[in-house]
Amino acid sequence: MGIVRDILEDEEFRKLSGYIQHLKTTRLVHSLNVSYLSWKMARKLGCDERAAARAGLLHDFFLYKFSDPKPVKEFQAFYHPKVAARNSQERFDISEKERLAILSHMFPLGPLPTSREAWIITCADKFCATAELCCLPVAFAKEGRVVVGPA
Repeated sequence: MGIVRDILEDEEFRKLSGYIQHLKTTRLVHSLNVSYLSWKMARKLGCDERAAARAGLLHDFFLYKFSDPKPVKEFQAFYHPKVAARNSQERFDISEKERLAILSHMFPLGPLPTSREAWIITCADKFCATAELCCLPVAFAKEGRVVVGPA
C-alpha cells in the first residue's frame, strides 16, 4: 500500500469509483485488482514491483464513460491508454517505464509492451477483465475486501 498510497489518496483518482467497468466492477476496484496482481507477479518474478503496482493502478485513469463521445474518432481500446498515461503524468510523478506500461496495456490492440513490467500489467489486466466479465470476484473485488466510495 505504501507504493501506491499517494495515488489512492488523490481526490481525482478516487473518482474512478463512480465508473462501472466490466459489468459490475467499478473502474477503481478493477484498477486495484490489476495493481495488486501486477505487484504480486513482479515480486515473484524479480521485476520492478513499484513500477508494476503504480502502472497497474493507473492503467485506466480516465474519467469518462465508455459511451461518452470522444474528441477523436479512435476506438476506445486505442484512445483510453493515451488519456490514462497523460492524466497519470499530469497528476503523479511516474517513471517512463510506468508511462510506457500504461500506454501498452491493451496489447495486442495497442503498442507492444517494452518491459517485463508492462507485460505483467497487460496480462493482469486481461485476467482481471475476464474474471470481472464472468462475474468472478478476484483480489479486491471479493466481498468485504475493500470499501471504496466516491471521492
